[in-house]
Amino acid sequence: MNSGTIAVLAGVLVLGVGIGSAITSTTQGGDGNIASQQQLDMAVPDPEFCRQWGASAFVIDIEMYTTLNPSTSFVTQPALQPGCVIRRENWSLLQKQGAITNEDVRECKQRMNTFAYIGSIRDNPIVRCVYQADVNDNKFIIKGVEDEGIRVNQEAIQF
Repeated sequence: MNSGTIAVLAGVLVLGVGIGSAITSTTQGGDGNIASQQQLDMAVPDPEFCRQWGASAFVIDIEMYTTLNPSTSFVTQPALQPGCVIRRENWSLLQKQGAITNEDVRECKQRMNTFAYIGSIRDNPIVRCVYQADVNDNKFIIKGVEDEGIRVNQEAIQF
């Protein structure tokens, strides 16, 4: 390969990366398509409340059925909808909205969990005590500087 061929191939590569980046950065996502964290944040019923006191989330409702004779499992079609997970230190806001009671707080606190809800916080949301997955199983890790190696996002640990 001579230098002219290499230059043409490099130019094609740069042009391809540029076009791909432009298309990706302008993608807004269509109906039913969430292409960014900002779109997810805006999809929840109370975006300002959720962003300030917790984090927006995808809620996936799914049911599993297992028979023993024969031994077989069945899964329903997942239903995907926006929801919000509230940070532990902000539970009092859910109580002020009438979404949870002191008993709910006591039971959820015993298990070292937090609350999440579906629907509008102002209109009888579906609130559940949720369990955070083990941080060690979180595959969304942050690569640190050369000497730091790989570490887990600290906000995920303290949520």
